[in-house]
Amino acid sequence: MSRRLVVSLVAAALALLVVPGVAAAAFVQFRSPSGRIGCAYFSGDGATPTVRCDVLGAGNDIAWSITRNGSKGRRIRVTDTVLDPGSKILAYGRTRRFGSLSCTSRETGMTCRNRRGHGFTVSRERQRVF
Repeated sequence: MSRRLVVSLVAAALALLVVPGVAAAAFVQFRSPSGRIGCAYFSGDGATPTVRCDVLGAGNDIAWSITRNGSKGRRIRVTDTVLDPGSKILAYGRTRRFGSLSCTSRETGMTCRNRRGHGFTVSRERQRVF
């Protein structure tokens, strides 16, 4: 091996010893075209990857969430919102995937589910967990 390659390999190995292994955190917001449903995907920092959606007009302290661990969707109490009018729009008929979690936007509402098929469907008029 050339001296330059050996030096590069040693430097890379030392960098791995110095930098602690940290899972990259993610926070991705998106919304329905109507702007009435806002969702966010959270992961990292030891938290279970989760999708949460808030519905304008469904109650200021209520949201729906699903995790990748296979559990059913849940209605939860919240003190904040993930409904951001400036977030990217998920067009009707389109699906956004985050590993084993996915959300599909339809004119009838937003459906998010995990790999086991559990999740929730929310709209201004109806909300359902499964």
